[in-house]
Amino acid sequence: MPQETAMTKCVFCGKSATTKNSAGQPVCKKHKEDEPRDVACPECGMPMKIKEGRYGYFWGCEGYPQCQKTYQIDALVEDEEEE
Repeated sequence: MPQETAMTKCVFCGKSATTKNSAGQPVCKKHKEDEPRDVACPECGMPMKIKEGRYGYFWGCEGYPQCQKTYQIDALVEDEEEE
């Protein structure tokens, strides 16, 4: 695993990710065998996928460059916990 993976968050729980699932999403050991997480863009409805940027992993819309909506992994984990 690349060094930066240890610094990123699990897409399910927000804890430190130590590995990736079958879709390449960063996850902790607890969620390694879970189905990949699907997130739809709230702006255009297209699926969002995990992308790697300068500051780590984030959710980015597949409709880029027409739709430039992005989320930090932490933001979507916190939204689910509030619901």
